[in-house]
Amino acid sequence: MLKLSYQAVEDVVLTNDASISAAEAHGMLAGMLCADAAADCEQWLALVFGEARAGLSEREAATLRELYEQTRVLLDAVDFSFELFLPDDNALLAERAEALSGWCQGFLYGVGYAGAGRDWPEDCAEILRDLADISRLDANASGEEDEAAYTEISEFVRVGVQLVRGDLRQQGALKNRLH
Repeated sequence: MLKLSYQAVEDVVLTNDASISAAEAHGMLAGMLCADAAADCEQWLALVFGEARAGLSEREAATLRELYEQTRVLLDAVDFSFELFLPDDNALLAERAEALSGWCQGFLYGVGYAGAGRDWPEDCAEILRDLADISRLDANASGEEDEAAYTEISEFVRVGVQLVRGDLRQQGALKNRLH
């Protein structure tokens, strides 16, 4: 379980003029780690903040390093405890839906960045296509029916990310054995 609050990371992102949300930044991180288990925190911070990374306070940098480490550990966990880093259930549904869409955009960017030129296993490619569709999600959602759909979609994304991670790890292990 991620121990950081979404708002704490969102504040760091907004304060430092990143052009993406905390959700999109986390999606990018998860995508990078799925495609390349060796992706490091500095690589991720450079993508999120560019040159503005130098302006992060030590406290802000520590918060982001903690998010990196927690995400890496949860993606590696065998108990499927990985979570999407999204606003909590107290936020408006439209805000959560927009964050989920951004999370998927970030994930696709991170996977593409870290896995450029890779041949994607078919199951993995299908999940990535689904995430591309979800990244275009209509954020104008409200009501119990939309709330249930949001819950179902976010769980699909969470599990799909873990399947992508497993497929890419298996593909990497197979390539290592063949060389």
